[in-house]
Amino acid sequence: MIRITTIFLCVLLAAAAFGRYRAEVSVRELREDIENIETSQVEELRSIQMLRAEIAYLENPDRLAKVAASKTDLRPSDMDQLVNAREFAALIGGADYVAEEDAPAPDGDVIMNALAMAQLADAQ
Repeated sequence: MIRITTIFLCVLLAAAAFGRYRAEVSVRELREDIENIETSQVEELRSIQMLRAEIAYLENPDRLAKVAASKTDLRPSDMDQLVNAREFAALIGGADYVAEEDAPAPDGDVIMNALAMAQLADAQ
């Protein structure tokens, strides 16, 4: 009877030792996974910082002005290039639109000019 109990206890001890070994191995593997994730997180944060710095450089108004000056010949519009709603309507539709008084023709107000153009388009 003692032999059976001794064998049973030895098997139980071996199973417990094997279980503890497996638990330690899985904990070690999980810690390595956590370290790898933390390392990749730090690398991603560095990458994000580099991209933000690059965006700040690329969106710099002074740099954009230099690029625009070197690549295009754009310049601000002159006053003689701008027209109000009535002048625009006269240019695209003929002189009969200029005589209409129900369409407002404000000077310099973009929203009012858009409304005036919408009213002129509805009149057609």
